[in-house]
Amino acid sequence: MKTKGSDVIIPAYVTNIFSFDITPYAKVKEYQKNQLICREGDDLSDLIFLIDGNAKLFLTHENGKITIIDFLKSPTLFGEMEFMRAQKFTNGIIALDKCICILLPIRETDHLLRNDIKFLNYLCLFLCKKALRNTSNYATNQNYPLVNRLARFILLSADGEIYNRKHTEVAEYLGVSYRHLLHVFALFCEANILQHTDKKEYIIKDFSSLAAMAVNGSNQR
Repeated sequence: MKTKGSDVIIPAYVTNIFSFDITPYAKVKEYQKNQLICREGDDLSDLIFLIDGNAKLFLTHENGKITIIDFLKSPTLFGEMEFMRAQKFTNGIIALDKCICILLPIRETDHLLRNDIKFLNYLCLFLCKKALRNTSNYATNQNYPLVNRLARFILLSADGEIYNRKHTEVAEYLGVSYRHLLHVFALFCEANILQHTDKKEYIIKDFSSLAAMAVNGSNQR
């Protein structure tokens, strides 16, 4: 389906979430790299379906320090906490590359969404999977060395065979020093698992080895 004035098709996996036709309400919006999708502290007015691209969820503390909460990879949904009224103001979300989003205004569709059993079932399942993923990430960070955690993160955040996340942000997200992170990247390159390019990005050369390290929890460091 297409929204008015847009050439972007709303994927079936989005429209099939609902029992009602969302096209009269939905809007397609593109965000460029480093553009804010959600401004921190705003009263979020939309359910946002990220259908293409990657984004970063962050929180700014009173002392000015910024904490990366999560890296978001399409397809996914955000704004669900605001819709459920679990929190009023959103955390910041910024596009890491070109992102395409479907925006569904909460105020206009609230009466439909809260009576849509199909959507509510989807939302329950989405929140359960999100909680399980967060639990898994926490357990992994507590019990596996960096080589395994980084391999897992690269596979989750890469765009095809290209990985280009900022080292400073990833080091903070994984709870390790910048120096330690660079050391493990160097090991991956020496093993021809990754190839560092002049564009300050990495090409994944050996997906199978990376996948094996991401799940086997070896004692390498």
